Amino acid sequence: MFYFIIALVVFSLDQVSKYLIKTNLELYQPLNIISHYLRFTYCENSGMAFGIQLGPYVHILTFISIIFTFYIIYFLYQNLNNGLLIKLSIAFILGGALGNIYDRVFMFLDPENVGGVVDFIDVGISMSIRWYIFNIADSAITIGIVLYLIHTIFFEEDEPKLT
Repeated sequence: MFYFIIALVVFSLDQVSKYLIKTNLELYQPLNIISHYLRFTYCENSGMAFGIQLGPYVHILTFISIIFTFYIIYFLYQNLNNGLLIKLSIAFILGGALGNIYDRVFMFLDPENVGGVVDFIDVGISMSIRWYIFNIADSAITIGIVLYLIHTIFFEEDEPKLT
């Protein structure tokens, strides 16, 4: 149950941060946090990761994301007796997935929200060399994947060998 709470905390932090950004910044307005290296720039992404646009197929992405999230919930439940790292990684992925799915579902239900997922974390090394703008949900998913890979590479027991 603790790991579902972690997922809920990640989801909540994501949604609160997106709300604060939407209510305090104009669309595409940058706010420098650490000079030009880290800034908050409010934008909305109707596509998928790295700004890849899907056009009319965004509904399919949303549907697949919902199905995948149910699988993550099942996977976390199935791994409740496994190690800390695997459960933590799944909890982070679940919380991030729920945060972005929430935005996508309400994109369709709210006629004023036509942009999609709210992104705002903007990092770069100069004014013109920037990474894709992302959000806390994206960060949590990335952290979860890295933790899962660390678990798989360094801590997972060897599979039994067939003789």
